[in-house]
Amino acid sequence: MVDTILCFLFSFCYIVLFFFSIYVVRKNTSPFYMLFLPLVIAGLIYDNIMIGIGSFIGEGDTLRSLSMLRFWFHALFTPTLVLFAYGVAKYSTITWAKKPVAGILFLLTTFALISYEIIETISQRMEVIREYGIVRYTLVGSSGPPLMVLIVAIILLFVGISLFRKTRWSSMMIVGSAVSIPIPSTAVTNTFELIFIFSLFLTQRHLVKIH
Repeated sequence: MVDTILCFLFSFCYIVLFFFSIYVVRKNTSPFYMLFLPLVIAGLIYDNIMIGIGSFIGEGDTLRSLSMLRFWFHALFTPTLVLFAYGVAKYSTITWAKKPVAGILFLLTTFALISYEIIETISQRMEVIREYGIVRYTLVGSSGPPLMVLIVAIILLFVGISLFRKTRWSSMMIVGSAVSIPIPSTAVTNTFELIFIFSLFLTQRHLVKIH
């Protein structure tokens, strides 16, 4: 029951962030890259809503189909944070971001990560999990840590450090946490994901406002 409540709470927070992010981009003249953040947030809204309502739908083809969209959104949307990071660097006039080769590298990295995630999604099988009142499907069959997430986090951290060195803005250097919280829940760990996305929104808002 705790996880269900948390998932709906996360969904609400992401919905608020989504509209604020869109508002920030539309109100000010912003580069195209800034739109990738609300795209990722939209995927997280769907992800948390589907996990939250899983116990109400129950195991079966309906939840399986809806869950498959979660994995495809993750594969297609999350890697675009690399382009968002490039947009942050370029918008902040960081020296290395001014070079054309930087844009090409970030673009190629994004396409490579999306391609990798598509292959991973196709090659894995779906399995139902029931825990803490949640019924959800997950993909099983991959080996090792989530490579795409790790690479995206490293790139965001690199850009965050570059941004801090130039402007002393530190919010973007938050890349998550592995701190264990003694609460009977698996969804609670997504709190750190929410904090991270919020830090990216603050960075987006900060950069757009000062230009």
